[in-house]
Amino acid sequence: MAQSARGTVVTRAVIFGRVVGFCVYLAAFFLPAVREVATPGGDAPDVFLGSRCAWMTLVNTFSHEIWHSKYFLAVLSGWINPLLLLYLFLLLFPKLFWPRRIVAGVIVAFIAGTWVLFAIIPLVPLIGHVLWIAGILMILAGEATRRAERI
Repeated sequence: MAQSARGTVVTRAVIFGRVVGFCVYLAAFFLPAVREVATPGGDAPDVFLGSRCAWMTLVNTFSHEIWHSKYFLAVLSGWINPLLLLYLFLLLFPKLFWPRRIVAGVIVAFIAGTWVLFAIIPLVPLIGHVLWIAGILMILAGEATRRAERI
């Protein structure tokens, strides 16, 4: 296969993966994302939709007390969504390769922070969280293929 034909196939696959990833990402907001750990003899644990998690974590950005507690990781996870929108905006400008890469790296770091938060609080991730992460990673996966084209 010629180099340009291979590049076209890879580009189409990346675009397709990003579109599917964005659809999965959006669907995750309407699904149960996390629940509290059940305690024996206690009430049923609360279950939170992805949209509620996103709203609570983003709004708490402005709470001074949150930044000085273990819940600052929740605030960082709340910034994944605006950063992903910034990443998608940066895709419109191919010359902004490095800023896009940096935003993608920050997103991945904040995802790891979300999992640390789950261990600390503790929260149990549900299907909405899994799909949210899968959608984000499908969108960001194009960065890995771009490296081969730039070399």
